[in-house]
Amino acid sequence: MTLTRLAWLIFALLVSLPLQARAETDEVPPLPDRKPAHVEAPVLPGDQPTVPWTEEEITDAKAQCDKALKDVTLDYEALPPIKDGICGAPAPILDKSIGSDPKVAIDPPATMTCALAAGLASWLKDKVQPEAKAKLDTQVVKLKNASSYVCRNRYGSATTPLSEHALANALDVSDFVFASGDHITVLDGWPRLVTAATDAPKPSRVATVTGSIMKVSQAATPTSLPVAARESALLVTRVKANPFVVPAAPQEAKPPAVKPPVASVLEAPAESTIAKTKRNPFVAPAPVQTAAVEPSTAQATTPPAAKPAEALPQGDSSEPTLAERQSAFVKDVHHEACTVFGTTLGPAANEAHKNHFHLDMKARRRVGFCE
Repeated sequence: MTLTRLAWLIFALLVSLPLQARAETDEVPPLPDRKPAHVEAPVLPGDQPTVPWTEEEITDAKAQCDKALKDVTLDYEALPPIKDGICGAPAPILDKSIGSDPKVAIDPPATMTCALAAGLASWLKDKVQPEAKAKLDTQVVKLKNASSYVCRNRYGSATTPLSEHALANALDVSDFVFASGDHITVLDGWPRLVTAATDAPKPSRVATVTGSIMKVSQAATPTSLPVAARESALLVTRVKANPFVVPAAPQEAKPPAVKPPVASVLEAPAESTIAKTKRNPFVAPAPVQTAAVEPSTAQATTPPAAKPAEALPQGDSSEPTLAERQSAFVKDVHHEACTVFGTTLGPAANEAHKNHFHLDMKARRRVGFCE
């Protein structure tokens, strides 16, 4: 009896094991969490770990700086190495002025690399000053520093690449001050394209019909023609019209050209040209109006006197105004900067640069980036 119960227990245990395993495999997997995973905000350049410059990097940067400024007249102050997160420069300088005749002040003084200072000196000497002399008969004595070294990404965004300003390798110029006392801003001096608003319809919608449109029943009657045609043209009194075809409107006959009068014509008027025309017996001729020739004769013999107010100005239209010459200066120095700097951005680039020139010495493979 005991063996029988034990056998039954073993049998029941063997039967329950597969059922329990199947129940475990048939469990429904849990639903995913509806809340998205936490996305960490990008780390700003200044908040990233700071790794100081090595002595070798500082020494090499100072040697390159001395080489770049060897032939440049510059009033500057050497600064200690800058390292703020991933921003900074191993051998920056504080540029106060460039050149000597004239001396171009940087207002306020700008923190920059020596390579950028050398580029600015070349641009001022070879490009800016000749343009100022040629177009404005003066010279630049001050550049307004809108921004120089700032530890940030491009456009101050958290997701854009690192700006050249963060490497002390860029300068934003917003104003030019001249020895004459004139002052030009990039915002006001940059030429703008002005388009006049017109209400002219699109060519595809312009009607191509030049004559008057009339009904078929009116096409055969002379009274349906324009007034000018009834008065000056020879009209056909009877026209056989096809009721199934729309006839074309009769064309207006051009009046005979009046020749310039001569002395013999004034003394003894010759026979009218209309009178010499061969008459068609089936066409009603228009009455000859001799009085209409007299006004044209008087108009031909006596040319109208030009009014003093309508006389074109002499010499003033070809001379550009001061504002136009200033705009040409701003445009040209921007164009010339593209040949010196690695990056040149101005009002044509985007809204962020509408009031200044961005100039940097970013190394590029072929040519500089210019907008």
